Amino acid sequence: MKTSQKFLGALAGAAAVFTAAPALAVSVVNATRVEISSAIPDWLQIAEVEAYEWGTLVNVAAAANGGVATAISTGYGGFPPGAIDGVIPGGYVGAYVYHSATHGAGETLTITFAHAADLASLKVYGVMDGGAPRNFFNYAIYDARNVLLASGQLDSRVTAPGVATFDAPPAAGGVPEPSIWAMMILGFGAAGSAIRSRRRIPAVS
Repeated sequence: MKTSQKFLGALAGAAAVFTAAPALAVSVVNATRVEISSAIPDWLQIAEVEAYEWGTLVNVAAAANGGVATAISTGYGGFPPGAIDGVIPGGYVGAYVYHSATHGAGETLTITFAHAADLASLKVYGVMDGGAPRNFFNYAIYDARNVLLASGQLDSRVTAPGVATFDAPPAAGGVPEPSIWAMMILGFGAAGSAIRSRRRIPAVS
């Protein structure tokens, strides 16, 4: 086989490795708020919401970092700030959770972030007590222009301690995932091997 064919074969192999990699989820860039509602629907009760920023790993949802929580309604002593106070109780403790006043489909908890952030992950902690079957949530993440960046469902009905997580990849130009680095190294290694083998082939007169 000619050296050029070996080199092209190595590059093709590297390309195949990249192609075989699973597609990444959409990046969440310049997010300013998340809206959470019940996916059942039922009473909306949330122990804690955390939204971590790429690079800094700051929880931009936390009240201690400037996050603000508001809601359509409040009931049973569970006010919106209880969902971003940094306390995750094992059961229902009104002062440390959010609880809606009704079980209507329109009940929504809105967390406005401390600043616009590229999100690495969103975590929603349910209340693990008799209301655990309610821990099934819709989420919608928006930017300052009210553009929907990401949406979906988080199901923490059967997880302990009742937390469901949405993980987002870094924005374009961000730090690659470790698996991407590994694939790049494999590809360059294969190409380098082909070049080295070419140098070892004796000249033929």
